[in-house]
Amino acid sequence: MTFPLRQIKVFSILILGLLLLGIFFGFDKITLSIMAHHHEVLDIGMVYISKWAEWPLIAISIILSFYVLGKKAWIWALAFAIEGVLIQLAKIWINWPRPAIKFPEQVREISGITLSQWKAFPSGHTAAAFFGTALFVSLLKPQWPRAIKYSSIFLAFAVGYSRIYLGQHSFEDVLAGALIGLWLYTGFYQYFRYKKWINP
Repeated sequence: MTFPLRQIKVFSILILGLLLLGIFFGFDKITLSIMAHHHEVLDIGMVYISKWAEWPLIAISIILSFYVLGKKAWIWALAFAIEGVLIQLAKIWINWPRPAIKFPEQVREISGITLSQWKAFPSGHTAAAFFGTALFVSLLKPQWPRAIKYSSIFLAFAVGYSRIYLGQHSFEDVLAGALIGLWLYTGFYQYFRYKKWINP
């Protein structure tokens, strides 16, 4: 497995840069701006992009881990489950309102989307997208096309964008989800290396 900590740092710095952007311009203003720019075709696309983090990415990452790591892959399946539980516990504990409560007049009804009201922070879809993408990229063989790696990274960011576009999350929810997903992956990766359960 090779997903260098340097790459985690680059993504973390990029996400922290977006956080500073939110502080400077205002998280609500950015959220409303993303929700305001919409199109019928984008509505459909964003629904499917959002669903990418629900089970397809998880399934593909776990299947690939069994293909690459064999029986050792169970540790990543367990890690993914722990990530999901931690995110849900954080949502319940913090219980921030979602855009449907914060901006009821700006949130649109989109076919196929049921608008949630509470438990906004952090974004579970975004956390799963970044955790799963980090795992997926770490398992890719060097000889495989780089387009697979870059497409998966793009999709992780697209999932975060889709959650705001669809009115399910605010900008800060998504940034927190991305960082938590990355940092949880890093924590598990370092622990598994320390225990010698995976090769560095």
